[in-house]
Amino acid sequence: MTAPLPCEHWTDMASALGVRPGDRVCVVGSGGKSTLINALAVCFPDIPILCGTTTKIFPPSPETYLAFLDEEASANLLRTWALPANGAKISPLGPGIYLAGTRQNHRHQSEQRAGAEESPKPKTPSAMELKQFASALAGQPGSTLTAEEAETAMAAFKLQGLPEGMYARMSLPDGHFRLLLLEADGSRMRPLKGWKSHEPVIPDWATCSIGVIPLRQIGKVLKAEDVHRQEEFCALTCASVGQILRAEHVASAISGPRGIFARARGRLTLFFSQVEGAAALDLAREVLRTLPETFLQRLDRVVAGSALLGRAARLR
Repeated sequence: MTAPLPCEHWTDMASALGVRPGDRVCVVGSGGKSTLINALAVCFPDIPILCGTTTKIFPPSPETYLAFLDEEASANLLRTWALPANGAKISPLGPGIYLAGTRQNHRHQSEQRAGAEESPKPKTPSAMELKQFASALAGQPGSTLTAEEAETAMAAFKLQGLPEGMYARMSLPDGHFRLLLLEADGSRMRPLKGWKSHEPVIPDWATCSIGVIPLRQIGKVLKAEDVHRQEEFCALTCASVGQILRAEHVASAISGPRGIFARARGRLTLFFSQVEGAAALDLAREVLRTLPETFLQRLDRVVAGSALLGRAARLR
C-alpha cells in the first residue's frame, strides 16, 4: 500500500490553490479538470458560484449543482439584473453551484421548453458510456464502438460554453455570481496532451489560470492512446511513443513555449493532480526540481493534491 501523504500541510483545495471570491478561474490541462472544479466549488457553500466552459465538456452529475442556465436563461438573468427594481440590485439566486452553457442540440431543446423559466439539466453519460467512448477513441481491441460512432454519441452529451461576454457579465463584482470556474481546455479523456497555437482557450479577463498535470504516466512507456494531440506533445517535450516518459518530459509540457501556460491569464498556479500518497508526492517534487527557475518565478504557487479527496498541499 502506498504511504499516506504527509498531512501537516494539507488544506482544502481553495486555500491551497489560492482561489477566492471574486475570481474568474480557468482550469486547463488534463487528468482531473472537472473533478478539480467541483472540489473548488464545494469550498464556498455561502455564495453563488457559476461553472462553465470555453470549449466542450461532459456536464457534471446533476446532483453536484443546483440549476442549469442555458443561453436563454442566462440572457433573461442579465436583463433582470440590468433593470433593478427601485434602483436596488437583488439577485434571485441563492448560494450554491450553478452550471451555464449551451447544448449542442440547443435549438431543439429551446423549442421543447417553449419559454419555460428554468432550463432542464443536461444528461450526463454513465461510467460505462465514458469507458466505451475512451476505449473507442483509443482504438483498443474489442471496443464496442468505432471512433466515428463514439464521436457521434459523445456529441449528444457535450455542453458548449456561453458566448464569452455572458460569463464575464454574470461574474462582474456587482453581478449574480461571486466566483466563476471555467473548464478552458479539452483532453478527450486522455492523461496527456499537447496544445495547438489557439489553446488553451482562456479569456483575457481571467484572474487565475490553474494548470492541471497528472503524474501517473511518468516511468511508463508512452502510448499513442495516452496522448491528445500527439504531434504537438512530442514536439514540445521531445518524448517519443514507445519511450519511457520521464519527469523532464512533463516539465517541458509545463514550461515550454507552447506548454500548458502559453495562453494563461491572471495568477498562474501549477497543480499536480491525483497525488494521494508519498510516491506521487515524490514525483511532483522531482518534476518541480526540473522546472527552470525563471519559469517558476512566473508562478503564483505550486500545489500537489487530490481533487477527488478534496485535499492539497502547497509545494512552493
